[in-house]
Amino acid sequence: MAPPRYELTIRGPISRTVLDLVQTRFDHMSTEGADGTVLVVDNVDQASVRALLTLLWDTGHHVLAFEEKTA
Repeated sequence: MAPPRYELTIRGPISRTVLDLVQTRFDHMSTEGADGTVLVVDNVDQASVRALLTLLWDTGHHVLAFEEKTA
């Protein structure tokens, strides 16, 4: 079974400080899109996903969509 991959769409850009913090905790990739930024994290458990969402909310980022992707 492939490890889970989560895609989060965030309104606007993610601040550099938050991206640096995310990078220290997760394998991630982010891309700018028309609707905001898509942040992709791989191989994380539910507790880590909750911590990531809390971090984004606490730093004023608006999560527009959250989706689990399977390979």
